[in-house]
Amino acid sequence: MATTIQTADITLIVDKREEKGTSPSGRLRAVGRVPAVLYGGDLPPVAISVEEKAVKEILKQEAGENTIFLLKLRGTTEERMAMIKELQTNPISGKFTHIDFIRVMAGHALTVTIRIELTGDCKGVRQGGRIDFMSRELSVEVLPRHMFDHIEIDTTDMMIGDVITVADLQPRLPESARFLEDPARVVVMVEAPRLTEAKEGEEAAGERVIAETAEPEVIGKGKASDEEAG
Repeated sequence: MATTIQTADITLIVDKREEKGTSPSGRLRAVGRVPAVLYGGDLPPVAISVEEKAVKEILKQEAGENTIFLLKLRGTTEERMAMIKELQTNPISGKFTHIDFIRVMAGHALTVTIRIELTGDCKGVRQGGRIDFMSRELSVEVLPRHMFDHIEIDTTDMMIGDVITVADLQPRLPESARFLEDPARVVVMVEAPRLTEAKEGEEAAGERVIAETAEPEVIGKGKASDEEAG
């Protein structure tokens, strides 16, 4: 099932950026602001900046980066519904380095990344199999009014050998949504227990080695007994 979300009651105040480039962007980051760009909706892109703390508050929402909010340009009446399209982070400090916001406009589809969540007590696992969760996120195109934050897959009735693909999940999407993925892409499957099979193979090989090393010792003792008897 796909869980739909409501537009968050959040207003993000942003400032227009007049200066662009490495040095101005560095000065913004030094005072806790992040350089950003607002684009989409068949309108020209606008260079802006935003407080990092304000963005972190948006990310705390249940929908995370898929949260829809009101973006307002400080000191003007200009405002747009928007969402985070791409968030770049410094791998060392963890601070945001740049943000792409996209305008959310009626009739214009959005491309978003939707997380997959597994639920249920899988029968195949209880029988000794294991779940291979291969695709934890999928790209989806969807209209803003049908926006959702995740898809739940109930694994309760999955048995060893069962597979769920992108095509299997398509009927669970909202009316306007479609996957931007290969329909044959595997999302989750229940596999046979590999470790048990490997262990049995090792034990069988060990038994063969013991038998092969033991047999010459028995034959050698037999030959020695014949010589002593003669």
